[in-house]
Amino acid sequence: MSNQADIIETTRAAVMAIRDKEGITAAAIARDSEVSTAALSQFLRGTYTGNNTDVAVKLDKWLDSRAARQSVVAAVVAPRFIETETVSNIWRTLVYAQAQRRIAIIYGNPGVGKSAALREFAERNPNAWLITIKPSTASLVECLSEFADTLGLSDAPRRAGPLCRTIRRRIAGTNGLLIVDESDHLNYDVYEELRLLQEETGIGLALCGNHKVYSKLTGGNSRSVDFARLFSRIAKKIVIEGVLAGDVDAIADAWQLTGDKERRLIRQLAAKSGALRTVSTTLDLAAIIAQGTGEALSERHIRAAVKDLEGV
Repeated sequence: MSNQADIIETTRAAVMAIRDKEGITAAAIARDSEVSTAALSQFLRGTYTGNNTDVAVKLDKWLDSRAARQSVVAAVVAPRFIETETVSNIWRTLVYAQAQRRIAIIYGNPGVGKSAALREFAERNPNAWLITIKPSTASLVECLSEFADTLGLSDAPRRAGPLCRTIRRRIAGTNGLLIVDESDHLNYDVYEELRLLQEETGIGLALCGNHKVYSKLTGGNSRSVDFARLFSRIAKKIVIEGVLAGDVDAIADAWQLTGDKERRLIRQLAAKSGALRTVSTTLDLAAIIAQGTGEALSERHIRAAVKDLEGV
């Protein structure tokens, strides 16, 4: 068999493999490769009496184009986690609280990446324990039970006193860090119990959430003696009022958005209500739209996602 015949046979086998594996019709292949349906069918059967080389060249171009589109689609993958400037600031605060065995508070506006940063830190640090408070777990017993579950204490007591003692024995001397997200749901008694637990065991404690966290820990405008006990023990705080320009740039880089139009558009999205959460949701959908067209993620796909999400 000649070299040219080998090339033709290789092309034929590649096209047939894709056709059989993915169920692509001969008509679709013929249309995309600009080969007539009749010529394609005969070429694949090995009975084409015309110029097989010409057909093979067109099909090779189709194969190359298809491979290129697939590589683009593969590249449009949502980053699992993006370490933004705000994330780094949050992590430094958590590291400080753990290393110095102090209390830190992290609070601010929604949609700026607080919860994602906390989850990632806890995943990367086995001695950091994250609990997320909900209205249903805001009471003292429920909050401590959440902590016990995170520690793997599945058979922990369900009464406050014994439960707290069980947790205290487990975490004493670990130099760990308890991270409480959405802690704005907690009331003073729970804050006070967590403070005592932190002091008695020498762990770090990070209380996180919205602006109500700071207001509750300081007693609002009262500055009573009770609240002073809490407030005076806050060693470090970080307030996140909005999205930093560096945060948006980090997201653009992670999504491989290098064009000015794309980067300008996501900056506009980040300025809206929801901030980085809006950007993330929009880019996730834009990536799906781009994947469907076999194109690199661009401004057009982002705008289509915005239109779809906003219903306009």
